[in-house]
Amino acid sequence: MRAQDQRSDRYRRWIVLSGGAVVAVLVLALGLVVIDRFGGSSVVVEGVVGSEKVALFEDERVRERFAELGYDVRVRPQGSRSMAERADESDFVSPGSAAASEHIRGLHGVEDEYDPFSTPMVMLAHGPMAEALREKGVARVAEDGTWSLDLAAYLELTEDRVRWRDLPGDAVSSSNRNEVLARTTDPRTSNSAAMYVVVLSYLLNDEEVVTPGSVDEELTSTLARLFLAQGQPPESSRQPFEQFRDLGPGHTPLLWAYESQYVHAAVLGPPPPEDSVVMYPEPTVFSTHTIVPFTEAGDEVGRLLTEDPELRGLISEHGYRTEDTGRFRELVEEYGPAVRTGIGDVVHSPAYEALEALLNAIEQEYEDTGTAPAAPEDAFVGRSGGGRT
Repeated sequence: MRAQDQRSDRYRRWIVLSGGAVVAVLVLALGLVVIDRFGGSSVVVEGVVGSEKVALFEDERVRERFAELGYDVRVRPQGSRSMAERADESDFVSPGSAAASEHIRGLHGVEDEYDPFSTPMVMLAHGPMAEALREKGVARVAEDGTWSLDLAAYLELTEDRVRWRDLPGDAVSSSNRNEVLARTTDPRTSNSAAMYVVVLSYLLNDEEVVTPGSVDEELTSTLARLFLAQGQPPESSRQPFEQFRDLGPGHTPLLWAYESQYVHAAVLGPPPPEDSVVMYPEPTVFSTHTIVPFTEAGDEVGRLLTEDPELRGLISEHGYRTEDTGRFRELVEEYGPAVRTGIGDVVHSPAYEALEALLNAIEQEYEDTGTAPAAPEDAFVGRSGGGRT
C-alpha cells in the first residue's frame, strides 16, 4: 500500500512538472510571438524609394502595421532616374513612374511588379493667380467646382514671356514682374520634374508621345528654358511645396506638384493656404508608384501594400489613390480639398529610352550654362519629415 502511495506521489509530481514545462513552453512561445509582432524579431526589409514616399514609409502607423505583419521595413531615398543602378542589397525599389519601373525590371531581370498606388500631377496656384489665368482663358472652373489648366495655352504664355502683372484683371499685383512660369523640381534628379517633361513634350511634339530615336533639339531647348528660367532648382519636391504653403504667391505663384502632396497636407497637415487652388492640367499624367521586388521579403511588402486594407487606408491618408477609391472619396468629403475623383485627360509616358534622352539633353543644357550640379541624392536625409513630398 505504501509503495502504491509512493508511486502515486511520483506520478502527481511528474504531472506537475510536466504541466509546468508545458506552461513554460507556451509562455516562451507567446513571448516570441509578441517579440516578433512588436519589433524584436521582425524580418528586416530594405527598400529604396523616391523621396516623395519617405514620409509614408516612416509614418509610425505604417511601421506598426508592418510590424504586426512581421516586417521591419526600412527605406532610403533615391531619385527614380538613378534608382536602377543604386539598388544594391535592397529587397525592393519603388520608383515613381512606369518607365523607370520598366527599366529597373529589365536591368535586374525581374518580371513581377506591384502597382499599389498612384497620383496625378497637378498645378497648385494661389487664388489671385488662378483668377488671372481664368480671365486670360488659360484656366477654367468645372461644374463640380474643380479647376482645369489648358497646358497648351500656358505654353503660349511662357513662349511670349508674359508676366503676372500683364494678365487681365486686378487679381494680381501690378508690381509682380515674374514670368508666368510654374515652379518645378530638378529635372536632373526628380521624378516630378520628369513628369513635367512627359506632358510638355507631348504637346510640343504635335500631341504625340515622343518615341525613341534622335532628339529634337528645338523641343529640348524649349523644355530646358522652362527649367533654367526658374533659377537654381530645389533639391526635392518637398521644398517647393513648403515654399508654396508658407511664403505666399510672391515667392511661388504656380507650382507643378503631386496631387498627393495637397491631399496629404489637407488631411494630415500642416494645411495648405486657404486661397490655394488645385488645377488639373489638360493633359496631365499619372505618377505610378510601383514596387519592384528583388527578394521574397520585398515581394511581401509589395503584396501587403496592394492588398492589406489597413495599409491601403493609410496610403490614402497620405494623399495617394489606390484601388480602394471609396476611401479616397471619403477623405475628400471629410476634409474638403477641391480635388477630382475622376480624371480623364491623361497622356502616357514615353518609353524609358525616349524619356531618358529628353532628360539627358536638358541636363546637358544645365552644364552648358554653368548651373550648379544637382543636389546629392541624400542631401535631405535626416531632416524633419525626410523626403516627405
